[in-house]
Amino acid sequence: MNHAFVDASWQEKPDGRGVGGWGLVLLLPGQLPARHQGRLDAPDNNAAELRAVLEAVRAAPVGEALTVHTDNQAVIACVARGQGPAFLDDLAREVWSEAQARGVRLRAVYAPRTRRHMQGAHLLANDARKGLGSPGAGASADHAEVLIEQRPGFPEARVGLRRRGERLSAVVPLDPESEVPGSVQALLAAVTLAQPGERLEVRRASPVAQAWWLRPERALRPAARERVAQARSQADGQGVQVLFV
Repeated sequence: MNHAFVDASWQEKPDGRGVGGWGLVLLLPGQLPARHQGRLDAPDNNAAELRAVLEAVRAAPVGEALTVHTDNQAVIACVARGQGPAFLDDLAREVWSEAQARGVRLRAVYAPRTRRHMQGAHLLANDARKGLGSPGAGASADHAEVLIEQRPGFPEARVGLRRRGERLSAVVPLDPESEVPGSVQALLAAVTLAQPGERLEVRRASPVAQAWWLRPERALRPAARERVAQARSQADGQGVQVLFV
């Protein structure tokens, strides 16, 4: 089952117009959580929340079921029962039209903001409204802790991340045919969770993963060397620091 946790943030401007932000955390089986956010002009918070649902439908796999988690009852009424406020009818129809076009079987359920992925969506929405492009950076600390758990011989690793206001955990499938060792694959997956400008404190990375990250040229095969070097370059370009603790 695919799950999307959505939230919105809204503020009225001095001229009477409203500016909003939406955020969503998309969970797909066998993949790390994906974060999306955006800024928009919106008449109220409900409209921004429905935009988050629309973007969740657009980001979800075609032809599969999607459960949207929200703490907004108006959104649940619109999406689940078609009984929301009249001024949201056009937006609700757009959501259902997009879901029908993509073959996404959509349902909406209530989730309290205290849930970890709801907190993540809330931070994304707040940052988007403020015009901050780095997901969660405006409200979270400048570092995150990552724990990599991998058992020898197993075709997967578990990656857990913790930063202020957000905790993530996911199982990362490892490709046994890859020229990149499994432990290095797990590390590269963990680094993708970092936010721009963040210091990533990684625990339990294997000695091989640490060595390859610090000096990609240690990889003997060109394809593996290029993959690690590219990941390092992307992290450097975003101001991400990877520290092994």
